[in-house]
Amino acid sequence: MASPPLPALLDDAQGIALQVISLAGELWSGDVREVSVPGSNGRFGVMARHAPLLGTLREGMVSVFPLKAEPPLHVYVTGGYVEVQPGRVIVMADLALRSDDIDQARARVAQEAARSPMAQAFTDEDYVRLHAELMHQRALQLRGLPWK
Repeated sequence: MASPPLPALLDDAQGIALQVISLAGELWSGDVREVSVPGSNGRFGVMARHAPLLGTLREGMVSVFPLKAEPPLHVYVTGGYVEVQPGRVIVMADLALRSDDIDQARARVAQEAARSPMAQAFTDEDYVRLHAELMHQRALQLRGLPWK
């Protein structure tokens, strides 16, 4: 039996539902061909029929390839979790910004501040403590907001 031509295979490609959420709420959802995430042990891609998993995310870009012929979407995340279930992926980020929304000038200033001698003086324990306090304060801000 002959294999179907490649265009026929692409037409039958299955998608997977993706939801990208952060502490501020849902950032994007829809059907995708593939999503590539910055896992704590390295970047990995998820497509239809991927094995279920729960993993941690490191800082980096999540690349979203919609099922329809739309341009890819890139979302910057500061860390978080990814859950993969049959037919569904949820990216749960501490903070997430669409690449279209990132102000290049502000990003450069933040990058320079992070490289300053004062920022380099922080220990891992200082970073964890400050990050936990930041997340706590952000949660207190969001507590009064209505959820969807």
